[in-house]
Amino acid sequence: MNTADPIRTRLLAGLFAALALAGCKTASQIVADDKRVTLPSLRVAVSLDDGTQTPSDPQTGKAIEFGLVRAKGNGEQTLATGRPPIIYNNTTFLAPEQLKNDFDINYADISFRWRKFFRERALGLELSGGIGHTSMGLTVSSATQNASARFNNYGAQGGVGLIWRMRPGTSLHAHVSGFAGRDEVGLRDMGRYQLFLAQALGDNLALRAGYAKWEVNGKSGYGASDFRMTFSGPTLDVGLNF
Repeated sequence: MNTADPIRTRLLAGLFAALALAGCKTASQIVADDKRVTLPSLRVAVSLDDGTQTPSDPQTGKAIEFGLVRAKGNGEQTLATGRPPIIYNNTTFLAPEQLKNDFDINYADISFRWRKFFRERALGLELSGGIGHTSMGLTVSSATQNASARFNNYGAQGGVGLIWRMRPGTSLHAHVSGFAGRDEVGLRDMGRYQLFLAQALGDNLALRAGYAKWEVNGKSGYGASDFRMTFSGPTLDVGLNF
């Protein structure tokens, strides 16, 4: 019997075990859930068609739309005994620990937008797609240490919405949109769910007030903790239409 065989077998077993452990997730996820976030936004739409109504009144047609929105919130997180640590920006938070996670997100996008109204122009469908950019800051704090980082990412974005025109100048909007980031590190994907009551104020200005919910997922680094932010609250959108 070749005595080298058992040694070789043990070495191979150790190598496979190390590879398996390396593939395991060894860091807990950073989470925050804030239901008291105010979401202001600005939107500029430039029509590509000659509309039959004033630009601020939703109507059938195509447009290029620019959007900018900001969100800021926080959440408490309990890292219970026995849980893997949170590893963030070269800082390790060991269990048990009570954490506070503060975040801010700036999101800008440019989209091609298509709208079509049906049923005597009372009900409309909206589709949009384009490019988005996210800038997100995240700080994780405990009683004894904290870690901060900022992430930027580009990616594809798109949305679908329904519009009910209640009367000229007043409409109800329901809209769902998503973002998929290009880079592995940073904000990787995002979903937004919005319900607005819109009111035209003159030919080119419209205000939309309502409620929005966001779901944000991302990675803080290779071998470090992923993060998931969910937040919701009132939203006010200022729209300039041309």
